[in-house]
Formats: sequence, structure tokens, C-alpha cells
Amino acid sequence: MKKNCYAIFMAAILTCSCAGNVQQNKEEVTYQGNTVTVDLESPILPKLNYATLAEQPFSNEFRTVGTVQAETGHFAEVNVPFDGRVTRSLVSLGTKVSAGQTLFEMSSPDFLEASKAYLQNVKIFEKAKADYERKKVLVEHGITSKKELEEVLVEYENARQDMEASAATIRAYGNDPASVKMGQNMRIVAPISGEVVYNGVTVGAFTKADSDPLITIADLKKVWVNALIKERFIGTVVKGGQAEIVPESGVGEPIMGQVINVGNMVDEETRSVQVVISCDNQNLLLKHGMYVSVHFLSEQQNAIVVPSTAVFQGEENSYVFVCTDQKNVFEKRQVELGGNNDDNSQICIKNGLKAGERIITVGGLYLNN
Repeated sequence: MKKNCYAIFMAAILTCSCAGNVQQNKEEVTYQGNTVTVDLESPILPKLNYATLAEQPFSNEFRTVGTVQAETGHFAEVNVPFDGRVTRSLVSLGTKVSAGQTLFEMSSPDFLEASKAYLQNVKIFEKAKADYERKKVLVEHGITSKKELEEVLVEYENARQDMEASAATIRAYGNDPASVKMGQNMRIVAPISGEVVYNGVTVGAFTKADSDPLITIADLKKVWVNALIKERFIGTVVKGGQAEIVPESGVGEPIMGQVINVGNMVDEETRSVQVVISCDNQNLLLKHGMYVSVHFLSEQQNAIVVPSTAVFQGEENSYVFVCTDQKNVFEKRQVELGGNNDDNSQICIKNGLKAGERIITVGGLYLNN
């Protein structure tokens, strides 16, 4: 029983003590609208650090990661259009090729049928053309009627269209219709100029039209870097701006790139926007698919800059504490933020502060209600 009474007594003392501390804290800092007043005897005042604002050169900087890819039209994966067996390979890994150059040859029943159809259509067209030319001469001499000439002309046009359609099929697979011969193997040609960066061709192997690409060609002397930036940085990155690209390996000097596109769609999951940067890559340090560090830079300009420790984030807006003529009275003022420097230690203030004003740089946390 005595133990229970003692416990109740001690709890009552602690409760009173805590209540007294809370009351004391409430008296040390008082709030009236955006005005914050600190008791002159409060130990809070010596913990506050101040700075007088002045415009200074500032450059928005931040880092993110990106992925290297070839420019559009400078990367191609080569598939086979028909099922068939590889009969000859003309390139190897690292070979420099030109658009239209033969990469390998293959024997394909489907291509043989396409070639056969083309050659037959050529013969039909040549016969129809000869008939048409003969009928024209006969009409000129009054030997035959114009109606017969018109009928032959229709046959001629139909034959010409059939021949052109079958020729287009041959061209679609990179082969020259004029050089097609019966029984000729199909040529698989390079769709672009560049370097063979992948070669999966095996002479004698049977491959299908729906198989994985056998050859990949890339021209990586100029590449794109796709980087994702958070919403808060969108205003600091503009088309034509500069970015420093550093391979994750850290090998070589940083490569300067230029922003060529800032996306207009925000990813709902990451809350990020895609930015595309164009880079010269003559030394081929940047590889397709490589991860890189992207350091965005902006031109220096004079601005009001404050330490990040001075800025607080409310439910809707950012704010700082501004000193008044009274050393213990401060104004909680809403500000509009610009960018920040690379290590986030400084923040540019776009609106809300002006040169000559004094703010709390350290200790503002004690004034937050």
C-alpha cells in the first residue's frame, strides 16, 4: 500500500514539473500572425545566428544519373526477313560498314519464291510492252483499231504494276532487283553506316524471321544521354543549357553536353521529367546503355542566396525568419525558391527577400510553432 502511494505521489510531481516546463516554453516564444517574439531572458536568443543579405553570383547546380544511347537513326538491329540458312558472312565484330553494304548471305526458300515471282513478272511485262509497241504501229498504219490498242494498254499497265510490286519486295530486303538471278542467295545489308557492335552470325546455322537480331550496328560518335530530373529542378533546366557528363567508371575527363529537349510529361511514379542531352563522343568513351553521372550547370547570375539551414518548408510554402528592429522579434516570411548549388548548402531566393535584410541562418527551428 505504501509503495502504491509513493508511486502516485512521484507521478504527480513529474506531471506538475512537465506542465511547468511546457508553460515556460510557451512563454519563451509567442506567436501573433507571422510575428514571432522571443522572451529577452530566453536561452533561445544566444543560439540564433544571423546574416545580412546581399546579391552574389550564383549558378544553379544539381546532379542526377543518365543512360547513354545512340542518336535516333544511328543504331540498328538487323534481323532476317525470311527463314533460311546462313551461307556466307562478310563482317566481323568491330567492322566499319556503310549503309547498303552486304553483311551476310543466306539461302531462303521464301526469297527464292520472291525472286522467281519477280523474274516471271519481268518476262510478262516485257511481252506486254512488246505487244503494246506493235499495236501502236498497227494503229498508226490503220491496220488495227484503237479499241484493240486500249485493251493491250490495260494489259501492259497491269504487267508493269505487278513487276514494280515484286521489285519493291526485293528492295525491301536490301537487294537490287536488277541483279536478281534465279537461285541467287539473299543478301542481308546494313541499314545504316556505323560499326558492328554485335555479331551473332554463324555460317551454316538455320535462322528464322522471328529470331533475335543477328547483327547490331551503331554509330556512337555522337550520342544522347537520357536523364531524369525531379519536378523541383524543371525550371532550372532549359533547352540549350549545358550539362557535364561523367561515366560511372570515372575514366577520362568530363564530357560537356547540350540539352536538346526537356520533356513535357511528368512520370506519375517517380515525379520526374526526362531530359535529353546531346554529346560528342569521338573517343567513344560513352557506350550504348552505359550509366553516367549528369551534372547540370547554369550561367552565373546575381541573386539573393541563403544557407539551406535558413529555409523551412510549411504545408504549402517555404519560409524564413527575418529580423526586425527589435532583436527579439522576427517575421515569418514566405519566400519563392529558385535553384540550389551542387551540395544543397545554398538556395537561391527568387522572391520574398531583398538585399540589406537580415535573416536567421541557424536556430530558426527554435521559432517554429
